[in-house]
Amino acid sequence: MFWSLSFHLMPDENVIEDSTSRSLAVLKSSYSVFLTNKRVIFRFDGIGSLMAQSFIYREIEQVQPLKRLMVNYLCVQTATKQYFLHTPEPAYWADRILKMKKSVVQAPEVSSPDKPASRTKKQDLSDMLMTLRKYNLLTDAELAEKKKLLETQRF
Repeated sequence: MFWSLSFHLMPDENVIEDSTSRSLAVLKSSYSVFLTNKRVIFRFDGIGSLMAQSFIYREIEQVQPLKRLMVNYLCVQTATKQYFLHTPEPAYWADRILKMKKSVVQAPEVSSPDKPASRTKKQDLSDMLMTLRKYNLLTDAELAEKKKLLETQRF
């Protein structure tokens, strides 16, 4: 499961179907659903929010519609946790997600040539620290301390 602050597609990822393209005459749900060729993305549709939560298909163990306190939810079960997402048409999306999971799992994997990663985890963390400093969430002293700590870590 991945949380992100915006909805960005991975390289070679395409949206196959989404709940925003379907017209419904019901109350607006909390999450929009986007099925891609690599994962399912749930975008939180709160006022001013850009948060998205995604699951790679192999992470998902079970998906089913569920009614709790008179509200319909889509229950997404992973190996570690259950997520209750207020989506439009939970029964429809549960079926579609399971079909996509089955088709993605059955598709033969295309082996890509081994190439070194263009960025290391250390570089990513360093960039994150710089972003925190840029937005004044870290002081110069805290940034120096965190960078020193980062240099001592092994990845």
